[in-house]
Amino acid sequence: MTIPGNAERGLRAALADAPDHALGRVVAMLDALRDRSEVDILLDGIRPRLRRLRPQRPVRLGRLLCLPLEGVLVNPGSWRQSPLLVPRSAIRPITAAVAVAVGEIVVELEVLAAGGSLSDEALVQALGERLWPAAGRATLPIPPQGWSEAGLPDDSAAPMLALCGAIWRHAPALWAAAYPGAREGGSETEIRAALAPLAGEGRAALLAGLALLLRDATRPGVAVCVAGSLMPSVQPTAEQELAAALTRDGALVAGAASPGEMASAAQRLVRRMEGLEATDNPMARDQRRQLALTLRREVGAACYTLYDRALAEGLLAEATRIAAGPPATDEQVAMLERMARDLRRLEVAGRRLAAEAAFDRTLADTIGRLLPLAASRGGLARVEVARLVEMLAGPQAALPLLEG
Repeated sequence: MTIPGNAERGLRAALADAPDHALGRVVAMLDALRDRSEVDILLDGIRPRLRRLRPQRPVRLGRLLCLPLEGVLVNPGSWRQSPLLVPRSAIRPITAAVAVAVGEIVVELEVLAAGGSLSDEALVQALGERLWPAAGRATLPIPPQGWSEAGLPDDSAAPMLALCGAIWRHAPALWAAAYPGAREGGSETEIRAALAPLAGEGRAALLAGLALLLRDATRPGVAVCVAGSLMPSVQPTAEQELAAALTRDGALVAGAASPGEMASAAQRLVRRMEGLEATDNPMARDQRRQLALTLRREVGAACYTLYDRALAEGLLAEATRIAAGPPATDEQVAMLERMARDLRRLEVAGRRLAAEAAFDRTLADTIGRLLPLAASRGGLARVEVARLVEMLAGPQAALPLLEG
């Protein structure tokens, strides 16, 4: 499949502009294509949102093979024949080679995966435990068929397949550490159990495993400390990758288009920064402290800016308009409550980052402007205004309306 330039630009724009609730449908349309040789490249720009939203996506061999490799996969345009990276254009020939090498397992997995989704963590873990080690042990042709047609130099095949094989051999433990069932994230013991075998495979494999943990793990700082203890020479690179990962998280927050989206991204960043400065390395500790201060200041300011604007232009404007009209419908009240709920989540996340005094002032001003709406003989009943105040500021703030 070759997507014309105009169509490709249109698809990229549609993916970038799609709201959270519609993004899954756009991705599902692309997932349904029989030839996915260019689809994964198109999805590059929205991968952070896909990781956060986790839309329903069917389990397929290529995607299952790629899951533990996500830390090293890059757009072909960004690949410079680095032994630490795998261009997405290599996925198709590698997948085809693995399918031939472990054919019986592939047939078995296709039956088990029928109707399954990548959001089913237990299914992914079970299928991965069967597929990944087998793929890691398989002898693949060098280069695989279709390698040159994918625009890849022949001499890149051996190191790239060696890296993939090393990751696959130890992928079950790595995946379990990156995406543990417990909400608090993988423990240091689990992270060490995942990275130690990769360290035995060499520097490239260890950094590849660490890259996956840095993408989504709840405690990326711990993962860097563990990697450094296993192979001290990777510590400087690991610290740089940690800073880059958290900076990307911060950019994802700042780029959010709605209070709900920003709240989710900010909550994730807050969780990932917890315990960030817990390292025995004084230089790394100072660097991480400075990183945390910068992120808290800049991302906290972004949270407050959107919070302030969404209150004024969204909730307050809509509540004032509805209050001036006929009795509000259930749909209108539900819309206002959704706004209030998302704003409250954004406020809580923003306060954990910075700008508490600014949130206090804006919230007090907002409540002061909402309370008079309950006195109007219009579209919002007193109890409906009280509910909005409660959702924004807690039950104590709503008491004057309920007692009046």
